Amino acid sequence: MSLPIQRMSQLSLESMSASRGSQGRRRDEDSAEFTYDSDIDTSIDFDETAGIATFPSGMKYTVHDLDPGTKDAVTRALATPSKLTLRGCSPRGQGYVFLISETVEYHVRASYGSGPYDAPSCTCRQDERSVGLQQYPCRHTLWLCDQILSQLVPLSRDTHTWRMDGYTTKHGNVCDFISDYHFDVLADSLRCDIMAGELVKPRPHRIQTAREILATLSGNSVENYRPDLTGENIWKRVVKEGDLEETIFRMLLQNDSLFSYFLASMRDHERLNPRFRRFRDRADTALDAFDDYIKASDLERVKLSKNPQWCYKTFKDISEQIKSIILHSEKEIDDLDRRAAAHTLVYILSQIVSRNEDHSVTRNGDDDGSHSDGRPMDTRKINLCNELVVESSHNFILDILDELPLEVVDYLLPDLMQIGRIIAHTNVPLSYCNKLEDIITRLREVSSRSGSEPAESSRKRTSQDNDRHPKRVK
Repeated sequence: MSLPIQRMSQLSLESMSASRGSQGRRRDEDSAEFTYDSDIDTSIDFDETAGIATFPSGMKYTVHDLDPGTKDAVTRALATPSKLTLRGCSPRGQGYVFLISETVEYHVRASYGSGPYDAPSCTCRQDERSVGLQQYPCRHTLWLCDQILSQLVPLSRDTHTWRMDGYTTKHGNVCDFISDYHFDVLADSLRCDIMAGELVKPRPHRIQTAREILATLSGNSVENYRPDLTGENIWKRVVKEGDLEETIFRMLLQNDSLFSYFLASMRDHERLNPRFRRFRDRADTALDAFDDYIKASDLERVKLSKNPQWCYKTFKDISEQIKSIILHSEKEIDDLDRRAAAHTLVYILSQIVSRNEDHSVTRNGDDDGSHSDGRPMDTRKINLCNELVVESSHNFILDILDELPLEVVDYLLPDLMQIGRIIAHTNVPLSYCNKLEDIITRLREVSSRSGSEPAESSRKRTSQDNDRHPKRVK
């Protein structure tokens, strides 16, 4: 998407008039329903038949007087869809250097099961220069398959082997796994919106993260910060006069580059660290799905594809993927990432142990929870904590915290102590409680050596987190 500077270049002194009349009109315009084009058109319109190119400036150029070789090269260059942005310039030696950023959009089609495509198909192969290369994967399909696969499976030290279609020999068509993963969850993990042919409200996690960015920068709690920032008005005017925070909020929702830039710049805030934020968002999706399943009627549960089994698997996958990043990253992760990993893990564990409560649900006899007519109905109990912590064969999450240096976990000591108090008199195995107590004891030793134990009311880095309050589902 275009940079905010491009949109701000449309402003003028006249449009920023401070007169009461213009301000009133501006407020009326802001509340009016109209679509704002968030992407300033910087593309070149080339009519190949007429041989005329129309540039963003409005100037037109013809290729007719060029020699055949040059005409062919210019025609190919103009026919390639692209958006150009002048990012900077500098005098250099006896000349000048101009920095141009180029965005070229390609569409990759990839099917699952017995779909119409044997392999991913990219529109870049429509370029005449690629004739004869269609049978081979392009860089766009390889990149996309890696993006998807990295969300589905843990990081591995082993080298993957590509097949001729661009998929790996071990995993095959990655699209076959998306249905179980859920496409909306994948879109969140990849930080992209689902295109529905019309302007839609950004995904909830994008809105929440944008609010958290602004709340953190302003020193306010996320829970109480600007409840009016809901994303409802982002397709109106980007600039909200008299409200810098909402202006930046709208930019964060519309501009992917700006959004990623903010997250990368704020990776020292554990909650916002971009490498691990996606795991927190996935966990919140699973928590919401579990709570929705509990609250649903028996008939409604039949239609819920995000059932408890899916929630259990999602949490197990998250823990395995975080563990793989800690253990198998080619470049050793730094303390900022370690702190973010610990923060995410402790947050997830806190939410899970707060749901250590049995719920009776009626369902049909299918193992997967799906509905089949004629199947006998039975009643069973579901319990998120029981599945992941009580009946687990390993120390869920605690085994990963054990892999992290104590120095990057010690600020979470109050949270771990709170978890310990919650599970102390429950059905959680004694071995798990002892493992947690061992970690707490070692963290206390680290804190005592460093000066003092962090207090729940004085933790600087987490005092503004306002983590989602644990839900005790009744």
